[in-house]
Amino acid sequence: MKSKLSANEKEVIKLLLSNGRMQCTEMTKRIGITPQAVGKIMDKLENSGIIKGYSTLVDYEKLGIEVFAVAFFRFKSGSWSRLENEDIKNRVKGPHLIRFYRFAEGDITHMVLYGFRSLRELDNYFHVLQTERGHISELKKLYVLSPDSLLKDSPNELLLKVLDEDGGEVLARPETPKPMPGE
Repeated sequence: MKSKLSANEKEVIKLLLSNGRMQCTEMTKRIGITPQAVGKIMDKLENSGIIKGYSTLVDYEKLGIEVFAVAFFRFKSGSWSRLENEDIKNRVKGPHLIRFYRFAEGDITHMVLYGFRSLRELDNYFHVLQTERGHISELKKLYVLSPDSLLKDSPNELLLKVLDEDGGEVLARPETPKPMPGE
């Protein structure tokens, strides 16, 4: 259910989206409210579940993650529905799974974004996956990408747009690119 946010609550979220480590004292200066008010707003946003946590953005490549893969699966008829909730939770665990999506219908039932240190690690992972779990799901398509392929890794612009719309939806349209030199 969508929450109605005050102007100050929106400002706190915007500031946190720009810098998740921003101190309450800095927010106080920027918004013009007391530190206690900032603290109350943050508590409310956390308790209501609007803010689910705080995270750190890292450079994957500098940590040694050299390969990404987007995999499309089709779970075999009835195999997903037979799984217990605990089993489903275990299947979406693991250090290599970054994002996991389920589709309502179609030839592809799931999409997974993976990260690996090397092509060798990716190759081994998918060999084991198909050997041990091929009876449950079929790998339909696999796209292998380098860290340079990850051009945007944040929903922050979308979140800022929604906050700025103040409850009224502005229909989406692609951004107009700036002209290239010489155009």
